[in-house]
Amino acid sequence: MFTTILVGFDGTPEALGALDLARRLGADDTTLIVADVLTDARAAARALVPGGHPDDLAAADLAPAREMLDDRPWVEYAAPRARSVAEGLHRTASETMSDLIVVGATRHGAAARRVLGDDAEATLHGAPCAVAVAPAGATEEVRHVGVAFDGTAAGRRAVAVAAALAAEHHADLTLLSVVDTTRAYATFGTAGGFGDVRREAREALTDAAAGVHGVPRVRRRLLEGDPVREAVALSHEVDLLVLGARANGPALRLLLGSVSSRVVRRAECPVMVVPEAVRVADGAVSGT
Repeated sequence: MFTTILVGFDGTPEALGALDLARRLGADDTTLIVADVLTDARAAARALVPGGHPDDLAAADLAPAREMLDDRPWVEYAAPRARSVAEGLHRTASETMSDLIVVGATRHGAAARRVLGDDAEATLHGAPCAVAVAPAGATEEVRHVGVAFDGTAAGRRAVAVAAALAAEHHADLTLLSVVDTTRAYATFGTAGGFGDVRREAREALTDAAAGVHGVPRVRRRLLEGDPVREAVALSHEVDLLVLGARANGPALRLLLGSVSSRVVRRAECPVMVVPEAVRVADGAVSGT
């Protein structure tokens, strides 16, 4: 499904978790590009060390990745310079036509959420391709994929990516749609205040599930409540959770913005965010 996967790597346990997820999501012929982004601040700090050179820092950071991928074909290593990690990963992804970026984040707790607020969260926004965030440590085999569906074009795109992943990994697929009852106007219908959003959500979910093929088992789950809470709850049942990119519209929609950021921070499993620029055709994913 993925032709080229770019992994943000700095030698930390979080980075090893990202690399492990990238290995599981890629096929045998998928190119893995392991990139240690040398920010201006890191390069300047390294230059102050007697005899130090930024390239030495990158070589040390990438050593665990080389050891982990010693027997894997189609691996490349890079140490791009950039003002920030997110900028370096976005630029490298565009230059290499990567169709997925994988970054790491600590798993749980207040401190973990603050860590995500830096490089991982910045990478999510404005990415030229899909972005997956992996918790520290080894990831599970992908046997069950979950996707948050909202009836929008972004939601359908997320379902297409999730379905393609499920088919490739022979995994089950759960489609989750949540009618957001945390906002007073959410249950009054769609634009103009007319219509039954629950019925519309049910019909949209049924149509989306009917379009999924080649997956061992497809489950539909229509709930009412807090979209963040329900998506996080689903993350405890699946091995990978897919979210769609931001779009404007009815309150029913589960959007990138603050919703996905909160889901990524609290999710038990790796989370993949699919931006509007991503195209899915015949099980292949590509960006603009």
